Amino acid sequence: MKLPLLSGREVILVLQRLGFAELHRKGSHVKMGHPDGRRIVFPYHSEIDRFTLKGALRDADIDFEEFLNLFS
Repeated sequence: MKLPLLSGREVILVLQRLGFAELHRKGSHVKMGHPDGRRIVFPYHSEIDRFTLKGALRDADIDFEEFLNLFS
């Protein structure tokens, strides 16, 4: 399944549903953390590049399919 173009705001909402909380925001990047220790950093833009977002999800060990299901 192809990742849709998402805004930084939409990504934050989905990550919050997964239990992540915003830790830090500097410039155009947001750092979010999960209680189990996982962290994700991504750009807070009006459109996030699909490749960038997919890499950030992989680095934070977030299931791609679960992320898409919560977005829908």
